[in-house]
Amino acid sequence: MQLRSALFLSLLAASLPVVARAEIFVCRTASGATVTTDHLSSECLRYGGKELNPDGSVRRLILTPAQRAEQEAAAQQQRKVQELQRQKQREDRALLLRFPDRAAFEAAQQSDLQTPRSLIDSARKRLARLVAQRKELDQEAQFYPGGNYPLELRSKFEENKLLTKQEQSMIVGQEQAMARIRAQYAQQLPHLRTLWARQTADQAPGAQP
Repeated sequence: MQLRSALFLSLLAASLPVVARAEIFVCRTASGATVTTDHLSSECLRYGGKELNPDGSVRRLILTPAQRAEQEAAAQQQRKVQELQRQKQREDRALLLRFPDRAAFEAAQQSDLQTPRSLIDSARKRLARLVAQRKELDQEAQFYPGGNYPLELRSKFEENKLLTKQEQSMIVGQEQAMARIRAQYAQQLPHLRTLWARQTADQAPGAQP
């Protein structure tokens, strides 16, 4: 008997129509009026509105094309900001890998300065030899009053002048390179101090993970 009752109730439930969820749309029209419909109209898509739940609460907002474009632009801008933040984090990690502390920072700076410093030292040595050579040429030139120097002596003067100018330019250029290196490191130092302090705080006992 119980089996027959259960079967009867199952058949009865299957025969009942399925009640669909009522759709309620409140939409604006071209004139600015508000209309309520049971379907998503083209006016709703064009001028915006909202879909309501049966209890009257808002199920979703229906945006106008301009609002959708504005929303997408805002989302795109947010993605750009997030990507910039991730890029900044990657750059900070790279800085800490290269300069884990102040000692590593100073060592790297001195290493970068070593090449232009060596070039300057070499240029100054060559320049000193050229100055000594010029003194010898001036002494030799005393034997030719009026500046009527032989061709070989004139060539030596010209060569000495040209090489002296080259070495002086070399020194100036490498001094400028050293200034740029120092400026670059000086620019990085304030931010690195912040990163070092944060790293020290994170590694301190009891620091939150």
